[in-house]
Amino acid sequence: MAVLENLQPKEVFNFFEEICNIPHGSGNLQQISDYLVKFAKDRNLDVIQDEELNVIIKKPGTAGYEDREPIILQGHMDMVAVKDPDVNKDMTKEGLDVETDGKFVWAKGTSLGGDDGIAVAYCLALLDSDTIPHPPLEVVITTNEETGMDGARAIDLSSLKGKKLLNMDNEEEGVLLVSCAGGARFHSNIKVSRKEMTGEAYEVAIGGLLGGHSGEMIKKERGNANYILARTLMNVADTVKFGVLTMEGGVADNAIPSLAKATIILDSAADKAAFDAAIAKVEKEIHEELAVKDPGFKIETKALGNKTEQVVDEASFKKMVGLTISLPNGVQANSASIEGLVETSLNLGIMKLTADELQLEYSVRSSVEQSKELLLKKLELITEAFGGYHSTNSSYPGWAYKEDSELRKHMVAVYKELNGVEPQVVAIHAGVECGLFSEKIEDLDCVSIGPDMEAIHSTGERLSVESTAKTWEFVKAILK
Repeated sequence: MAVLENLQPKEVFNFFEEICNIPHGSGNLQQISDYLVKFAKDRNLDVIQDEELNVIIKKPGTAGYEDREPIILQGHMDMVAVKDPDVNKDMTKEGLDVETDGKFVWAKGTSLGGDDGIAVAYCLALLDSDTIPHPPLEVVITTNEETGMDGARAIDLSSLKGKKLLNMDNEEEGVLLVSCAGGARFHSNIKVSRKEMTGEAYEVAIGGLLGGHSGEMIKKERGNANYILARTLMNVADTVKFGVLTMEGGVADNAIPSLAKATIILDSAADKAAFDAAIAKVEKEIHEELAVKDPGFKIETKALGNKTEQVVDEASFKKMVGLTISLPNGVQANSASIEGLVETSLNLGIMKLTADELQLEYSVRSSVEQSKELLLKKLELITEAFGGYHSTNSSYPGWAYKEDSELRKHMVAVYKELNGVEPQVVAIHAGVECGLFSEKIEDLDCVSIGPDMEAIHSTGERLSVESTAKTWEFVKAILK
């Protein structure tokens, strides 16, 4: 029996649960893309699937709407696939274990992928219906949005005729998103040398953090597990000698990491009591700093037994920890014109120590293009100063506010008619694909909406059932 079958709107939640049953983390999208193609072919709808696995599905307008201007409906098929440390699930091969209490939907022990599975579900419900009135629909479902908007960057939109685009990648019902920041992914790497070391091995784990989407939650100044791990090791090294065997944390550049861990080997002459005391001191200091912002923060250590391994040598350790601490992280500037809006930020989303180098991956965002470029240059200079090397990719433009938007005016009027109040019209620091679409379609008119979601990109993600229903009625009314 389907878990969500009794929720309304039934047609939307039926498709959402089907999507949740298909693994669709970023970079693992063949199955979900093929599912969308089959859906279209089964209904004799025009469909295009490109090399990047993007899917475009077209449906004629319903009776009386055939000659109206087409509207583009858009979302992305990939999700940030994260799970709790104790969850034994292969998210590349297994679907999600969805649960509901009638008010919210979530996935047991993992992220839910409401960002942006609910947009895909809305689109499929519209394409599947024989009764909902609408103009010609051009549905565009992109790939790998969460890892740099690669699908939207590569997609060919020349077959589209629509000039109005309804993006459904927002996470707050009653809010019309009309502008967003641009961004890029920055990679900082530094080579390390290793030496053999024998001693007692320990795992040092940073945990208990809230994490979250680095565009939406960066303003909360939550703890970054990767940065905290580097700081912890740097501080402990002031009093205790050890070698680092492994370091890793984070799952995506645009998700604030809630967990990071290292394996270290204590020098044979090191005092375990001194090690414990140094860890406790760092934990106390950081806990005081995060007491309000991230109260669950903790450092845990676990004994792994006596080992002889190739650990990072002292010179390399100083360089890699120094680089990580010196590179900026978090909010860099707030907007002077829009109160409460972050203007420029970056997030150390992924950290990985391989056999011969430390790899750091950042999501960089700014609503001011020159500020973004200046921050990227700063990251390059710091990396080079430590003897590292770097690269920048997945750069995407910001989405500028359109002064005269027919679509926005129509949606404000429709929302007020449905709900008795006007929606909020806002700009956000997170990135959506509208900027890339605006580059590809001249004079494109875009607005982004979506139902209420909490803690996206984390295992605490929840989707509001009531808000999903309200947004569904809003979408149908916009099309009518």
